[in-house]
Amino acid sequence: MEEDEKVVKSVVAGTIPSYSLESKLGDCKRVVAISREVLQRITGKSLTGLPLEGFDYESILGQCCEMPVRYVQIPVGIARPLMLNGREFYVPITTTEGCLVAGTNRGCKAINLSDRATSVLLRDGMTREPCVSYSNRVPPQYVKVREHLLIELLLLLEEGAVEAVSCKIIEEFEAIEDLDRAALMDPNNAIEDSRTRGEGRRGG
Repeated sequence: MEEDEKVVKSVVAGTIPSYSLESKLGDCKRVVAISREVLQRITGKSLTGLPLEGFDYESILGQCCEMPVRYVQIPVGIARPLMLNGREFYVPITTTEGCLVAGTNRGCKAINLSDRATSVLLRDGMTREPCVSYSNRVPPQYVKVREHLLIELLLLLEEGAVEAVSCKIIEEFEAIEDLDRAALMDPNNAIEDSRTRGEGRRGG
């Protein structure tokens, strides 16, 4: 279209900001086609491998992606089932990372066998990194101990030692409960005391 060509040239020349195209043109799909052409002319690279049709660009306007030029197809896997707060969930995971869904499935199995997964919403927000919050002063090693216990449990599941997992879960949750109680009384000594009690239990 001749009108679209004028818009493309204006964006390339810098007289029209690319971020203002949606509000100026009012047609998201048309904006995507124009933005693609602008990018190809500026970079000299072709985007012919990325599809235009088959996506609702209106649905992402002001939501999750600014200045789109096309879209990509990503496979969706399901981790299942996850028992949380007494309910069963099937968790969709969009990824191109091998073993991610399988690893999440093993985590779901560990949670299901433990029958201890409970979630509490403390605040509704967004963060770029994982955030662990405790009600009292706890040393950083406390989090590392929990990670170690979970990794050890998942390795048992990966080896197929399902019968040993239930006993392991009980042992590890007892160790965590000891750690919780000790941390409340003396955070500085909680780590060493809990490890000692855990070794004594397994040794017996």
